This record gives sequence, C-alpha cells and structure tokens, in this order.
Amino acid sequence: MDATEQILSAARARFSDYGPSKTTMAEIAADCGMSVGNLYRHFANKQAIIVASMRQQLQEKLDAGVAAAAAETDALAALRAFLQTRLRLGHAQFVGTRHLFDLLHLIESQHREELLAYEQQVIAAMATIIARGVTQGQFANCDARQVAYDIHQATLRYNHPIALQRNPLDRLCADLDRLIDLLYSGLRASE
Repeated sequence: MDATEQILSAARARFSDYGPSKTTMAEIAADCGMSVGNLYRHFANKQAIIVASMRQQLQEKLDAGVAAAAAETDALAALRAFLQTRLRLGHAQFVGTRHLFDLLHLIESQHREELLAYEQQVIAAMATIIARGVTQGQFANCDARQVAYDIHQATLRYNHPIALQRNPLDRLCADLDRLIDLLYSGLRASE
C-alpha cells in the first residue's frame, strides 16, 4: 500500500469513528506512522483528504459494478450485476460508519459537484448496458441515456448511504431484484 492509500485508509477509519470535524491531520498522520509534515506533502488539508476518500469510495463502487456487468453476456444479467454489486459494496462501505450523517452533511454542503459528476459516470455506465440490450434485441429500442437516468433515479435507495446503513443487506438485495424485474417488464423488447 502506497502512502496515499495508507492515508486514505487511516482517514476513512477516523472519519467513520470520530467524524470529520473531530479528526485532525495530526491524528491521521499518527495512524499512518508519519509526520504531519509528510502528510501535508500528500494532501493540502483535511478537506482534500475527505474529497479524495469520497472519490476513492465512489470509484471503487463504479469499477466493481462495471466489472460485474462486463462479466455477463446477457444485458439484463449485466444490469442486475451492475446494480447488485454496487449495492453490496456500498452496504459494506457504510454499514459501520458511526458518523455517517456528519460526513454526508459535509459532502452534500461543500462538495455536491463531486457527487453530481459521479452520478453522470454511473448513468453513462448504465447507458452502455442498456444500449447493449437494445443491440442484443433484449430491450426495446429506446434512448439509452434517458432510460439509464430513469433507472438511476428509481434505484437511489439502493445507493444512498443512510438507506444502506439502516436496512439489512438481504432485504435490500431482494427489494432491488424485484425492482429490476419490474423495470425489465417495461424495457423488454416486444416479441
């Protein structure tokens, strides 16, 4: 693990256990076994660490979803794999976060543009899956980007940290499967 990864891992643990406002750069540095000066060579301030940590977590979810979808040849199975993988990873990321509300408030109030940029990446990844389904004849001809946007909106519960933290994973997975089946009834190509 390189220094940046070590810092982000230590910061995530601190933010989760103590909250961002009660976490200091000195504590993160100590958790990494480095000097505060060395920490500042990697990150200008705590806000930079928060943003980098958030980006890393979001990118991990997106990459895992895309990889799971790519492993499926069937477009519906790919869509299901994309959504379920992201749900499972998100649940694992947030279930033990004690100061989740503090983190969410900080990110929502000060770094909303990061969340919106990520949302566009998720929609683009789903649009690729939808377009594949149209090409395969599994999904009806449609505006893949619009359908991906609509699916994203319909599945927000399965990606929102508070919903992930407050609900058992097996219930969320079952609920999401039923929703995907319902969505497919609208996407399915006519025979």
